Amino acid sequence: MPAGKQETIGGVLASALNMEDDISGGVYQDYMSRKHWPSHLDEEAFVEIRKRLNVLIEDTKKHKKILQALVKAHAGNK
Repeated sequence: MPAGKQETIGGVLASALNMEDDISGGVYQDYMSRKHWPSHLDEEAFVEIRKRLNVLIEDTKKHKKILQALVKAHAGNK
């Protein structure tokens, strides 16, 4: 594959990795903290929210691993 194409693929995949990090760290992780929720939210609801967010966090970790594998396979060492 020509070098320019590898750099383009690497850039696209790097952008995707950054998006996964932003979603996980900037959204899901932040909302795992009680302080980001209204004080009137009952504890049972908050526990359910955290449980569901945990699924999304774990999925995001899987997505990141998939993207890292794609970088390794298709973007060379750039």
